[in-house]
Amino acid sequence: MEKAPKYKFLPDDSKDISQTCPIIITEGKFEGIVYRYGKISFNETETGDLNVTMDIEMITSPDNFNQQDKDFTDYVGEIFVDIVENQAEVDTSKDLEADVHEDPLDNA
Repeated sequence: MEKAPKYKFLPDDSKDISQTCPIIITEGKFEGIVYRYGKISFNETETGDLNVTMDIEMITSPDNFNQQDKDFTDYVGEIFVDIVENQAEVDTSKDLEADVHEDPLDNA
């Protein structure tokens, strides 16, 4: 894919912090579809490649939409990569290694 898919985050009134923010696709073949990411797993294959698997919760989609469609899974994968890359750029001033190991419940 040449350019990142067009998307935006939607407001979420949910108080459940375990839920990710809903995303709407704003352009292209999947325009208007709203979804959120669920569990995301990274697994290394025997050849050393990295496989990423993710659960997708469909919020709004056309009738009879197949969320297992390869074009769609590739598209939401590209969006995920774009989000991660943009967040890494935003957080360059933070010590990400320390942030990963920081206890979110420790306010001391």
